[in-house]
Amino acid sequence: MAWDDERFDRFADAAIRMAKGQLPGYGYRQVILPYEPRHELTCIDELRKLPGKFQQAGMSARLVPVAPIVAEAMTRFARRTLSDAREYARLESDLSNPRQGLLSRTLDLLEPQIHAADPETTIIVLCRLGALYPFCHVSTLLDGLHSRAGQTTIAVVYPGSADQTQLRFLGLLDPTGGYRGHIVT
Repeated sequence: MAWDDERFDRFADAAIRMAKGQLPGYGYRQVILPYEPRHELTCIDELRKLPGKFQQAGMSARLVPVAPIVAEAMTRFARRTLSDAREYARLESDLSNPRQGLLSRTLDLLEPQIHAADPETTIIVLCRLGALYPFCHVSTLLDGLHSRAGQTTIAVVYPGSADQTQLRFLGLLDPTGGYRGHIVT
């Protein structure tokens, strides 16, 4: 499947409408665009055009690549010496810990960037989410951001697919029970 310029334009329009309160989003101020992972470079090129599109609508875009944030969050865990199976099991447990694990640390690092944005005029655009795999699910990250983002609109380009409200990343079904925001299909 080729990159779909028209769908990307609908994504930008939906993000603007969400920010202006014209799109319900099922209670979540989030818009998601799934795309095939092989189109990552095309997606990055298209994201560079978003600030101009948003500016024409009186909005601004803050592009936030998640991969460097995940890498920074991972440094806390990466310095461990792993010499036996127990240490590997403990690392796996620590990474997935909901309160102190990689997801929690990633959310902590994302939060200041979200709160620095004016929710009336700025749309946070999350990209480069592939780094979350296999540590956490995108829908879990978005669910965590929902409570922290307040009225800030979050637009997400997601390297996967969606079937109604179910997200798939690298062909694997996200087991969290479904995504609650607006998915552009």
